Amino acid sequence: MKKSNILKMGIIGTLILIIFASGCINSFTTETKTLSEGIMSFSYPGFFNAHSDEINNSKMQKVAYFVSGDLFNEQYIIVVKNKTEISPTELRDETISKNENSSTSEVLSTSTETNPNGVVVETIRMTILYTGNNEKTRHNLMYFKLNDTVYGIAVYGPYSNRGQITNTSNIIFQSIN
Repeated sequence: MKKSNILKMGIIGTLILIIFASGCINSFTTETKTLSEGIMSFSYPGFFNAHSDEINNSKMQKVAYFVSGDLFNEQYIIVVKNKTEISPTELRDETISKNENSSTSEVLSTSTETNPNGVVVETIRMTILYTGNNEKTRHNLMYFKLNDTVYGIAVYGPYSNRGQITNTSNIIFQSIN
């Protein structure tokens, strides 16, 4: 075998190992888990682990909080339900208003979409710059109503992981039921 072919095979092999080590392939082939809360359920990537974190204010009550167990794919999922009489659209608009008036937030897009299960979901995609440590994060928010309960799901993490955050958000959006 020629030295040039051996060198090419070595380079290709190294690239494949780097891809496996970085988790790029893992994020597309990961099994999913399911969260069920009352009548609401959705799937999420299996590399997330339940974490205890208290979020309980006058408007929202925490349902679940998950942290990714993948060091190369840092992400968080928080699930809340609303304690007040507000529609998903009003909740989305309130979130947009608060963030558009902030010098550290940028609302990238909003939409109203119906998922394959017939659930109407109000979505917001935005970035937030935390000025204390100059860290930019990506947030994908989803608000929806099932029976009389309004739920909110946020998928967020470092801006550098925005592709993986979008993938996780898509898995959740497609499966909300």
